[in-house]
Amino acid sequence: MAELQQLQDFEIPAGREALRGNHGALLRVADYCEDNYVKATDKRKALEETMAFATQALASVAYQVGNLAGHTLRMLDLQSTALRQVEARVSALGQMVDMHLEKVARREIGTLAAVQRLYPGQKVIAPSSLPPLEPYCRRPINFGCLDDIGHGVKDLSTQLSRTGTLGRRSIKAPAAPASATLGRAPRILQTVRPPVRPDGRLDASSASSIAMA
Repeated sequence: MAELQQLQDFEIPAGREALRGNHGALLRVADYCEDNYVKATDKRKALEETMAFATQALASVAYQVGNLAGHTLRMLDLQSTALRQVEARVSALGQMVDMHLEKVARREIGTLAAVQRLYPGQKVIAPSSLPPLEPYCRRPINFGCLDDIGHGVKDLSTQLSRTGTLGRRSIKAPAAPASATLGRAPRILQTVRPPVRPDGRLDASSASSIAMA
C-alpha cells in the first residue's frame, strides 16, 4: 500500500514532469539544429550534429516514456491486488453474515421446537340460570312464497293450500255403468260359491290318518 501511495504521489508525477521537460528540450534542439544547419558552411557536419542531437533526444524521450509506463503498470497491478483483497474481505464478511443468520435461524427453530408448558386457564363455569326456552310451535311451510321472484313461468293451475300441500279435489263416486252398446242390457256377473264337502264322507288319506291315530 505504501508503494502504491509512493507511485501515485512521487514516481508518476515526476515522470510526467520529465516528459514535459523533454518536450521543451526537443523544441530547443530542433531550433538549434535548424539555425546551425542554415548558418553552417559545412552542411554535412551540421547534418551529422543534428542527427546526433535527434538520436540523443529521442532516446531520452523513449526512456522517460518507458519509465512512466512501467510505473503506471505497477500502479495498476497494485490497485488490482488491492481490489482483489477488498473483494476477498467482502466475501468473507458475506460468509460471516450468512453464518450468523444461520445461527440465528437455528436458535429460533430451537425456540419453536422447545416444549412449552401450558398453564391451566379458567375453567368453564355453568351459568346460574338458563334463559327461558321458547315453546315449539309448528308453522306450516308455504312453498309458494317465492313464486313471484325471478323470471320463471307461474303455473296457475296448481294451487297450494295453507298447509303447503296440493289442494285436494273432491273424489266423486263411480258413476253407474252406462247402457250397453248396440241396445244390449248390461251383463251382471253372479257370485260363485266355494265348494262344500258333504257330511259323512272322508277321503282315503284322511281315514287312514284317523285310523293310525
